[in-house]
Amino acid sequence: MEIKILDQTNNLFNFEISGIDEVEANTIRRLLITETPTMAIEEIEFLKNDCILYDEILANRLGLIPLVTDLKGYNLPENCTCKGKGCSKCQALFSLESIGPKMVLSSELICKDKNIKVAFDKMPITHLLDKQELKIIATAKLGFGKTHIKHAPCAVFFSNKPILKINNNSKKFSEFKNKYPKAVFKDGKLDEKSLLKDNLYDACEGICEDILKIEYEKDKFIFNLESFGQLNPKEMLEAAIDSFNSKLDSFSKALKNTKPTIIKNIKNMGKKKSS
Repeated sequence: MEIKILDQTNNLFNFEISGIDEVEANTIRRLLITETPTMAIEEIEFLKNDCILYDEILANRLGLIPLVTDLKGYNLPENCTCKGKGCSKCQALFSLESIGPKMVLSSELICKDKNIKVAFDKMPITHLLDKQELKIIATAKLGFGKTHIKHAPCAVFFSNKPILKINNNSKKFSEFKNKYPKAVFKDGKLDEKSLLKDNLYDACEGICEDILKIEYEKDKFIFNLESFGQLNPKEMLEAAIDSFNSKLDSFSKALKNTKPTIIKNIKNMGKKKSS
């Protein structure tokens, strides 16, 4: 397996993986979404809530706010030395105190640990009228997207790497030119970089193969990942690959442990048939 970074911004990450098949590519996609741990608010103590929203509605909103996650500083509750009871190694405490009139924003959620904070400061939580108050204490823990979508760190999709065969000199160019998106042209001709940007080649497939023919490499895949802010793309990819390797190791050990039993069962089945 070989990974090549194609493009990277604050929340967007495009990379190429070669030497794998569709099953492995889809496994990596699923691991990125469901098996990459992130921090999210799990428990809330409402000390005062004068706003129009019920505690349950506010709790749901607060749980969905993305939190910048420190994977090295915290343990999963089930792997912590406290055995899930709750301690500074597996949970982070937030507080929020606000008095109206105002719109309460996510930036007012303050964590005792400076390494843990909200990913976006201007997410609205609720509106407070004059002299209304909201006061809470919240506990955030690491979790997985497979347990609750609030822990999912990203949206990601992939496609086979395209091979573009462009013929701007085709006799049919003038006939089909207007059927292609304007963004794929440069100086009046189809441009490979423009076609690859934002996967615009998808919109050009099948229009006219004399002008643009698109083929796909079977063992190379382009991934498009959008982070929700909890982790940077590199951390996500490393966590997903580590999870993949861990699952393969666990499966290998389980297979070794069950192999004698499987062989014994097969022999017993053979004896029953012969009798």
